[in-house]
Amino acid sequence: MRLFTAVIPPKNVLNHLGLAIDGVPASPRWVPRESLHITLAFYADLPEGTIPELRDELSDVARKHGPIDMRLRGAGSFGARVLWIGVDGGTDALKGLATDCLAASPREVPEDVKPHRAHLTVAYARAGQVRPPRGRDRWGKRAGGEPRSALEPAARALSVYAGPDWTADSFALVESYPGEGPQGGSRYEIVQTWDLEG
Repeated sequence: MRLFTAVIPPKNVLNHLGLAIDGVPASPRWVPRESLHITLAFYADLPEGTIPELRDELSDVARKHGPIDMRLRGAGSFGARVLWIGVDGGTDALKGLATDCLAASPREVPEDVKPHRAHLTVAYARAGQVRPPRGRDRWGKRAGGEPRSALEPAARALSVYAGPDWTADSFALVESYPGEGPQGGSRYEIVQTWDLEG
């Protein structure tokens, strides 16, 4: 089973973000609204027999952490292929939750794996939307750096985005089915949800 834990923003927050995205002059492959989430920990492929242990560990995590006040704010990109919306407020609490969710993995986690920056992935560059870097160095060779992308205008337009305040009062264990979702993306199915009780 391909699993991860995530915070799922409430409908009103996603609707607000949807209105902002609708006004963006770009045509990347937008992530469907029902697939939007803030990843806490990615477990990759786990044998089905390890899931009861993972659920027990995640129950302990939920009892340890309380609700987290936050909002979606700003935007950026990972390289030229992924457009994200940032998370503002509660980032230390969210990082603590992510760290504990990662530690709950039934597999040993390599030491160099750390919870990454809290974000909501909203779009991917379509095939053909990533271009080589522009310009040449002083010897006439192509300049290095990130490839240019059609995501740049969207990242600029959404950089001033500020969503409504909301409280994350739960998190979910989610199973991913790559290639089975809309536009060839992943389909997600919630396995279990835990209230943050701490």
